[in-house]
Amino acid sequence: MSGEPLEVIPVGEPGEGPYGIAVTDDGAVWFTLVHGAAIGRLAPDGTLTRLDLGAGAQPSVVAAANASDVWVSDTTGGRLLLVGPGPRLLAEAAVPTTGAQPFGVTALYDGTTWFTELAADALGRVGVLGQVDEFPVGREGTMPSMIAASGDSLWFTMNAIDALGHVRGGDAAVAVTELPAGSGPVGIAVAEDGAVWSALIGADALARVGRDGTLTLHPLGAGAKPHAVAADATGGVWVSLWGADALAHVTAGGETARVPLPAASEPHGIAVAADGTVWSALESGALARLRP
Repeated sequence: MSGEPLEVIPVGEPGEGPYGIAVTDDGAVWFTLVHGAAIGRLAPDGTLTRLDLGAGAQPSVVAAANASDVWVSDTTGGRLLLVGPGPRLLAEAAVPTTGAQPFGVTALYDGTTWFTELAADALGRVGVLGQVDEFPVGREGTMPSMIAASGDSLWFTMNAIDALGHVRGGDAAVAVTELPAGSGPVGIAVAEDGAVWSALIGADALARVGRDGTLTLHPLGAGAKPHAVAADATGGVWVSLWGADALAHVTAGGETARVPLPAASEPHGIAVAADGTVWSALESGALARLRP
């Protein structure tokens, strides 16, 4: 690999659309090929491998399950997949509600895995024994999208009603944080200081909800269209700017710095490795690697 701070690594076949991305503690980078019905893995030595899921699958979001495995949402397939090195399929969990469209996914410290259901106004939980339970979010037409966790607290975006949902402890009622009309929240992350950040694709801004509940908006520039968010180790976050072909870093204090990407990159998923390296899935057909 090159010694430049920013490196673009082609992956998949043309049109397969790298979308979600995650880094496991063993140093592997996992990504979904949302239009290619496949999951890819980039090993620390640069070796690229993939797991083809077959026609009809739509792997969307990927999240680390442990030091070497990941959970992947198969949105059109209505299931969650546990995938390990190989890559190989270790387990799958079917969503009980037909057409629920599982999307965002996050793994908790207690061994459970939570996900959103785009079309069912619900969250889902995969238990340690593989059973799946579903929990309505309490409103209709919400389009629950991305999800993040801190301890036993879950935060998720409700894209269609311009709001964030918060569940403290698995079966608790959903608390709602209202956002400005037209915000269209998509990505979400919990920072090291406990603040919650969300990408507002419709408002070209990031929203920050402090531990005291204070809501602050950080503008990212007209046409930025922020998509995914990942926390760093200093209380700040990285965000993919889908509309601006760029990545941006925002500190806890709101200072923003952009890193340009090649034209027509279409960055979507974003992840920060333990060493501070930032990875992003570019729907144009590549992964971006930004060294600290």
